[in-house]
Amino acid sequence: MSLEDLEKFLPVVIINSNYVITSLNETGKAMLGDVVGRKCFQALYNLEKPCPEYNIKCPIVSKEEGVDTITLDFEVYLRSYGKLPVGGVYWESLINITNLTMIRSGIFDTLTELYNRRFLSGVFEKLMYLWHRHGETFSILFLDLDNMKRINDEYGHLSGDEALKKVGQCIKLHLRRSDIGVRYGGDEFLILLPKTDMDNAVKVAKRIRECIRSIPFVMSISATIAVSEVRKEDRMPEDLIERADKALYFAKNKKMGSIAVAKENDTFEIVE
Repeated sequence: MSLEDLEKFLPVVIINSNYVITSLNETGKAMLGDVVGRKCFQALYNLEKPCPEYNIKCPIVSKEEGVDTITLDFEVYLRSYGKLPVGGVYWESLINITNLTMIRSGIFDTLTELYNRRFLSGVFEKLMYLWHRHGETFSILFLDLDNMKRINDEYGHLSGDEALKKVGQCIKLHLRRSDIGVRYGGDEFLILLPKTDMDNAVKVAKRIRECIRSIPFVMSISATIAVSEVRKEDRMPEDLIERADKALYFAKNKKMGSIAVAKENDTFEIVE
């Protein structure tokens, strides 16, 4: 990476081996002001000591190029750094991406890295529109972990969190690019499957269930899953969710770790 490439749009500072900023590009001047002559760790991050003292990589010490993110006082920076092909001169570029992180936290569940419930409504409404307008069917899976309370009670909530993370990984592993995995709340997950009928949704449910069963953990983990396909009479996302919730209740009472499908006339059936 050359300085000329970076100068087009990124703030770049040039630093000598004594941590002193010797020059910066126009973007850097606009963003950082007159920082020439100041120590880089003071001017860029408001630190009292060089970055390595805070376990932050430094090109002056490592002599390497790199890209990473660092968090300081709730501010998140994306930065790149390296050594120029002249003796004792280094460069560093950084962008504050705190707001981007906040946007991400607004749609993702931080524990499982699935989407959160807030993100769900907009996507669900789009699928309902495509169904009513163009007849594009879709299905949902409603998943509930069977033994979450026991994990929390016997092994602690940190173990419970770890179990949820692993379940989230199973869900992501078995979804297609167009599918949406959501942590619905607590130990409940909802999965949107666009252009997917009941039979194919059951296949996805089985793959996810088997993945969860195979999770290496302090105790066995299992999930009960309900499957619901959109119907002509459905007007709102809540219609599918309510039907799936009833199917889940039915499955829990019949057999933990089973898969139930919501049939016509509010009947439900366990599938193997």
